[in-house]
Amino acid sequence: MDEKNIFNFLKYHEIPYHVYEHQPVFTVNDIPVVTAIDGVPTSGKIPEPHFKTLFLRDKKGAFFLVSVTDEKRVDITALSRVLGGDRLSFGKPDQLLDLLKLTPGSVTPYGLLFDAEKKVRFALDEDALSAAWVSFHPMRNDMTLVTTPQDFLVCMEKLGHTPQIVGIQVK
Repeated sequence: MDEKNIFNFLKYHEIPYHVYEHQPVFTVNDIPVVTAIDGVPTSGKIPEPHFKTLFLRDKKGAFFLVSVTDEKRVDITALSRVLGGDRLSFGKPDQLLDLLKLTPGSVTPYGLLFDAEKKVRFALDEDALSAAWVSFHPMRNDMTLVTTPQDFLVCMEKLGHTPQIVGIQVK
């Protein structure tokens, strides 16, 4: 599976992380029931804040991946201005699969591993930088990969997708 690629990438670059296993979750409203942490059976909670990632495109065909804390309801019009996109809307599932090898319900910045041509711009909510942890799916929605914001930024830089840090306007 594709998640092995990101785990191999993290290990190769010595980027520390923890893996929380849980039932599949499809939206930020689904509450994961943790069954293991780093392969050890246990219960527990995934550290907050939780994040959602939006796959967007503009009317000119530019693609954007935007990760934001889950309690925020994103104002897409304001986000368009911040990112310099022209009328953002959600990207199509076939574009998501083609560019990032992802399907709806498992959208993650780690999919940028597959964007070798750098067709997708990545933006990260500035609130992530003040969090103790950031958490995203590792290419599948029955696991959550947790790391520090600093280690996450190192990972994105090594992927060649240093994020644009943005203040996300909420509706």
